[in-house]
Amino acid sequence: MSCNYCGEVVCSYSRLEEHLAGFRGNVRPCNLVPDSVRTSLRSSLVDRKKDQMLGKTKRLKQEHDEVPHTNPALQSPQVQQPQLQPTVSNNNRCFVHYQPDLTQAKEITYSSCQPKPKVETSDYFDSQLAKSIGKFFSEAAPEPGVLHSSSLKEMVVFSHGPGPVMPTYEAVLQEQLRETENRAKELKQEWQTSGCTVIVHSWKSKCTKSFVSVLVHCSKGTLFLRSIDVSEITEDFDELESMLSRVVEDVGAHNIVQIVMNDVSPHMQMARQYVLNKYDCFFFTLCADHCINLLLEKIAALEHVSEVQMKAREITRFLYDHALPMKLKGRYVQEEILSSSYLKFVAMFITLERLVSARVDLVQMLNSPKWISSGWACLDLFKRIQSIVKTDDEFWHAAAKVIKVTHPLVSVLYKLEYDICPMGILYEAMDRAKEEISLNIGDESDFYWCMIDRIWDDYLHSPLHAAGQMLNPRIFYTAGFKPDTEISSGIAACTIQLGKAHYNARKASAQLKVYEKKLGYFDTDPAMQQIMELPQGKLHPNLLQNAHSLTSHRQ
Repeated sequence: MSCNYCGEVVCSYSRLEEHLAGFRGNVRPCNLVPDSVRTSLRSSLVDRKKDQMLGKTKRLKQEHDEVPHTNPALQSPQVQQPQLQPTVSNNNRCFVHYQPDLTQAKEITYSSCQPKPKVETSDYFDSQLAKSIGKFFSEAAPEPGVLHSSSLKEMVVFSHGPGPVMPTYEAVLQEQLRETENRAKELKQEWQTSGCTVIVHSWKSKCTKSFVSVLVHCSKGTLFLRSIDVSEITEDFDELESMLSRVVEDVGAHNIVQIVMNDVSPHMQMARQYVLNKYDCFFFTLCADHCINLLLEKIAALEHVSEVQMKAREITRFLYDHALPMKLKGRYVQEEILSSSYLKFVAMFITLERLVSARVDLVQMLNSPKWISSGWACLDLFKRIQSIVKTDDEFWHAAAKVIKVTHPLVSVLYKLEYDICPMGILYEAMDRAKEEISLNIGDESDFYWCMIDRIWDDYLHSPLHAAGQMLNPRIFYTAGFKPDTEISSGIAACTIQLGKAHYNARKASAQLKVYEKKLGYFDTDPAMQQIMELPQGKLHPNLLQNAHSLTSHRQ
């Protein structure tokens, strides 16, 4: 149904009422509805909400009166308890999210005449053993009632005073909260020392609402800052700029080396540019994963590539949508064919590459007695699939040629994923990918080079990438390496831009000369060998005080 005033389409009558009443959250408010209509509907909805809340309160009171009060030492197995759901960061730290189950009535474990004792974390976590037990329960996330199990108490030797004492659910939660706060404090101190990367990740929920998750990465790990519902402001430049500015202020503009995003919408790009001009002491870059996926999307849109993907999808649907092919695939094909990558077009071309590699196994599967003797082999649909797999050499040659273009680009993502200093290899990795494409397909590579350069220049290129390559000794000190104009201008831009907030630009320039000419500490073979083995962030103490920021931050 749609609104008669503005034409907005909604999925239900209740959403239409909220739309006309001006309630935000589920729908956009109508800007054309008369004030009298909006006021009337708003009043009606508010009264209805009040009646619903009163009814719910009465039901909860009745359920509370019906629930028997039990002794705290005798926990019922039916008790509905909230669960600890841990999220482990790069440094194996456990961040606990408390999610109570509001759909079930809770059993009251303390009677009104029996006051609940105050939980003192120190009573339980005064030894490493107790802390380990608490961490185990927060990471494994069992039902909190397990803590009071008699068999568990017998299994764990945990002495405290005259008798065995197990940490309570509340004590475990408090201890994990304390550790999380200490961990956040430690990371924020590191931001001030070596800088940080702010990751602004845009995503959509299953109900198509838009969110932005903000994370802060530094050399010691990643901290989740917050998630923001931006469903109502995706096309509001002022609100997006305000949101980004608040993030910068919370982290500290003087601590930020770069802000990495994956949103290329016009409004977000305008907000990004405004914030960059406002602070002028860090860089904005687009996520490398997103850029590679965007490039592969453009390649997938080419007519000859689209035809290859269409037949590849027919084969994968045949293998995964039917019982017998699925069973035989597990017997004959060693590697999983479908990719689990969350990037749509990266997954598409990884799947195509695996499919080409599995052709011999698929032919063997379709020639197996089990398949031939089944009634499936006689169906027209499956005859077509058999024809493609066994005899359509034109398709397989075309697929192999597509992979010669896409595999080098996908390999860039693998390199970034496994390298401890991704910023220091991105520039080199993209150049090598272009050279590999040229080697694979010859003169036809010019067309793809233009596509790559367009994405690189418009979205991915940043002075940080050039500086990262120069500050990577395993690349810079390689025989025959000569920094081009782009690298020289990139390191100069970083020195000037980041010098406004992070370090003394003149001192950094002087130290760069020592690094470039192998003077001082760099003029002996043992020292050079040691430098080659060190992470880039461990270079000589004051060489770009945030050198680690330039080279080790995520892309």
